[in-house]
Amino acid sequence: MCRPDTYAVCGIGDKMVEKWIHITDIGGDQWIKSIWSAVNDAVASGKVSPIQNEIKSQLGLSISTRLDMLPRIVRRINSEVNEIYTLVKNHDVKNVSTSYSEGYAFNIDNNLIYNLLTDIDSLFFELNSVCEIMTNLFYKLYTNVGREIRRKDVGKKIKEIIEATGNSSIWFQNLVSHRNFFIHEAAPYFAVDITNGSGNFDLLIMKENINLFEDKSKYINMSELSAIIEGFKVAKPIIQKHLISIYKELP
Repeated sequence: MCRPDTYAVCGIGDKMVEKWIHITDIGGDQWIKSIWSAVNDAVASGKVSPIQNEIKSQLGLSISTRLDMLPRIVRRINSEVNEIYTLVKNHDVKNVSTSYSEGYAFNIDNNLIYNLLTDIDSLFFELNSVCEIMTNLFYKLYTNVGREIRRKDVGKKIKEIIEATGNSSIWFQNLVSHRNFFIHEAAPYFAVDITNGSGNFDLLIMKENINLFEDKSKYINMSELSAIIEGFKVAKPIIQKHLISIYKELP
């Protein structure tokens, strides 16, 4: 059995796998299923060639799995942030920092701190990852129906599709920027903005250890993180509808 208090990942060494148990994966997100239905209908009517099985078994499954992971990460972040807000309500005057004075850091359990940081990092990575896999699927399905598009232009095309519905795609640029920064340049940390009182706390995700919050490029607040998540939620059905349409509209 694995000990949860150890730093090393549990394992039993390099050996031949002779027996195993698969774990049930029912999933819940239906995004990909409607697309496969449109693809299957087009294939059955002879309008397109069957798509490669690995596209369904790899790309399709990867998208569905990550789409089921994301809301769980978001729920954990919300729970952890709310727990931190509840704790911070009990701060003392000596814990308050301003532009002209530095307060004492407020003590919070390390598990709560690093669970939140892990989940924030995970959110950026997983959300960016599912966007990349969806982009790859978009390219392969366009190729399947005979629509010519260069792989490097797929992102631009998706951006145009989203914006044609009157929605912004700036959330994706922000996502990529933050994901790349935290993957390649630094680890996140956070402070709590108490400017507007206990009923309006805001989490400040810092890109470096800063003492002043005058430069917006050096931190992200929860509203920006929420905007990225909401932007993706809005874009999901738009992209789904478009991919279904390229099969439904085949002559």
